[in-house]
Amino acid sequence: MNEAKSFIEILKEHVSSEKAQLPAFNRTGLAIQQEMAKPDPDMQVIEKQILRDPALSGQLLKVANSAFYRGMVEVTTVRNAMVRLGLSEVSNLVVLLTQKQSFNTQDPFIREYMDQLWVHSVACALGAKWIAKECRLPSKMNEAFFAGLLHDIGKAFLLMAIAELKKSGQIADNVPQTFIEEVLDTLHQSLGAQLLKSWNLPEIYCTVAEHHHDESMDGQDIVLPIVSLANKVLAKAGIGIMHTPDIDLATSPEAIQLDLSEIKVAELELTVEDYVDFVKDMD
Repeated sequence: MNEAKSFIEILKEHVSSEKAQLPAFNRTGLAIQQEMAKPDPDMQVIEKQILRDPALSGQLLKVANSAFYRGMVEVTTVRNAMVRLGLSEVSNLVVLLTQKQSFNTQDPFIREYMDQLWVHSVACALGAKWIAKECRLPSKMNEAFFAGLLHDIGKAFLLMAIAELKKSGQIADNVPQTFIEEVLDTLHQSLGAQLLKSWNLPEIYCTVAEHHHDESMDGQDIVLPIVSLANKVLAKAGIGIMHTPDIDLATSPEAIQLDLSEIKVAELELTVEDYVDFVKDMD
């Protein structure tokens, strides 16, 4: 326990110092999110942002033509992708594709955690969007998606910090799995909220990052229980770093607050499995 405490203290000191490398929010993704937040987003503005990055454009077309989205005719241009999938869906895909860089590391041991976290985060985003749609909250779908994607960003920050400390020799190369999971569980919410505030993102995303494990969510924005439920579905299925198979989803406070029936919760569990396959096919 003393060794674990020492590890946590070293990590805390590092992430609160100027030495820590803060993940950056991709400018293209941020610009598109800002445009989508307007009452009447401009398709041409979003298209122009995407076309400025040829690699991003290629990735977008690849995903648009994947089995998850594929139509009768191949999508060959960004404009075609926007017409077929819709402005909202394309914008969400761009955020996914650009944000993945925050989950990269050269450390092979930490990369395993990052890969699990990435699949969990994207599946949570898609699951949260599905919940918002099923709850007839169309105005909350994009917020739910974005909040779901970023709810565990504090874990990505911590994993990057651990990789940096290992590389510099400040902590042992063979950090026990129990230490890493304890640190992620203990610190990810507060650090995630701090990071999102440093990116100047809207308060709802900071709130979700900081409070998605709270027992009571009464009086909070409805996006919080939406993301929390999606997160619990994934945790029960073991999709991500943490696995809590004994969760009773249908009687969870979130399902009750959202008025989701047991059948709808079961449907959500099946839908999330498809989302996981989609994320894995993105690579």
